[in-house]
Amino acid sequence: MKIFTTKQISIIDQYTIKNEPIPSIDLMERASEQLCKYVLKHFPKTQSFAICCGFGNNGGDGLALARILHQQNYRVRVLHFNIKEKQSPDNITNYNRCKELGIHIVESVHATDYQFDKDEIIIDALFGSGLKNPLEGPIVSIIQKINESGCKVIAIDIPSGLMGEDNRTHNSFNIIKAHLTLTLEFPKLSFFFPENEPYVGKWEIIPIFLHPDAKEKEHSNYFYITPSLLRSIFKARSKFTEKRQVGHGLLYAGSKGKMGAAVLAAKAAIRSGAGLISVWIPESERFIIQSTVPEILLKTYKEKDNTYEYDFHIFNAIASGCAIGTDSQAFDKIQILLKEQQKPLVLDADALNLISKYPDMLNQLSPNTILTPHIREFDRLFGEHYSHFERFLTAQKKAQEYKLIIILKGAYTQIHLPDGTTYFNSTGNQGMATAGSGDVLTGILLGLLAQGYSPQNAAIIATYIHGLAADYALKKQSYESLIASDIIKYLGKAFNTTFYYF
Repeated sequence: MKIFTTKQISIIDQYTIKNEPIPSIDLMERASEQLCKYVLKHFPKTQSFAICCGFGNNGGDGLALARILHQQNYRVRVLHFNIKEKQSPDNITNYNRCKELGIHIVESVHATDYQFDKDEIIIDALFGSGLKNPLEGPIVSIIQKINESGCKVIAIDIPSGLMGEDNRTHNSFNIIKAHLTLTLEFPKLSFFFPENEPYVGKWEIIPIFLHPDAKEKEHSNYFYITPSLLRSIFKARSKFTEKRQVGHGLLYAGSKGKMGAAVLAAKAAIRSGAGLISVWIPESERFIIQSTVPEILLKTYKEKDNTYEYDFHIFNAIASGCAIGTDSQAFDKIQILLKEQQKPLVLDADALNLISKYPDMLNQLSPNTILTPHIREFDRLFGEHYSHFERFLTAQKKAQEYKLIIILKGAYTQIHLPDGTTYFNSTGNQGMATAGSGDVLTGILLGLLAQGYSPQNAAIIATYIHGLAADYALKKQSYESLIASDIIKYLGKAFNTTFYYF
């Protein structure tokens, strides 16, 4: 699914109005009917609503919704922040329709007139995604009144005061803090950054059926990963597939006393479809890996021996970094991998920490090398950031500058490609904030790359499947009890439901 800027969404709206064709007032009605369907599904008729409407088209949506909910026998009242000379034509039409039905409307720009019952749900339809500057003036006091009301708040399309993209100049007191945002047709880019979660809350997409040609023609660099995307890039196996046809991956992971990371990554790689996985580990730790992952092949090295004889050309892909340490021996091995291999490469954890210590290593990376930092590793690589949006911009820039694929891990994990495209993951949960979760992702990536997936497609599939397996695991666990091994346990179900039994 494409993620559009608010300016692009306006273009798509206008294209729909012109080419469907449909009058703007009827498109507003369609959106409000879809919003009403959500309310009917989730709230009983005994629920009352205070619908706060502005003077623009977002306010028009709110007025239309108020009328439709009233006709469905919900108790509704409207608080209208209206500036007559700025009121949009469709807002005026829906205002008059509400008046004709006798819906109670309070028109005021003064916060003292905005009183709320604790049992009401407030619907925020004050300002939509077309906002260009931070809110100021009397509306700020009204927003503060809503935020301090103790009521549940549902925002239509986007919380009032929040920009669709960049919110670095905003203050927390001039943005609605919604518990739920019902966004129309598309998620907004700002929804994907942690600093905006206090305002957006949970969000759901409400389809309003904008013109498909407009959505197809309008270019975007941002995408939300969906199952249909994964199915379009999936490589189905033949009945006659032999193990070497689905690849041989090398995992350089683990160090003395830190073999758990190697075990998790190796198990995940095998569970993700690679025909063969070899693990390169310290000789002293071989019994741990052999007893826990009997399916893998083993290559060992002596901790104090800096001579290595290994034919890297036999591998289809290589992954490195999980708990290897950052000492001189680990540095030497990473240098060997960078110099000797021309196959797809994944670098995680300590491999990234080594690069942050020796930044010139970035210039040694082959195009489409995959880096998988969490935010602290990312900041060690590229400098401290003061917002997640700022970090997102840097990741875009560095992926293009060094021709890398950067998987920036977190909620809505970001996949930044060398061409400037960014994918946001749609699966996963906060239970994944646990030791070893990143090692599992590295293993999945290795398993897919070994099978011949392009680095881009491997990154998209691995990130989605990783999160989906965690979502399945959560059904048996809790956010607190979920561990990395649980994710591996549900990889099979994640692959099956995505690619085979959907």
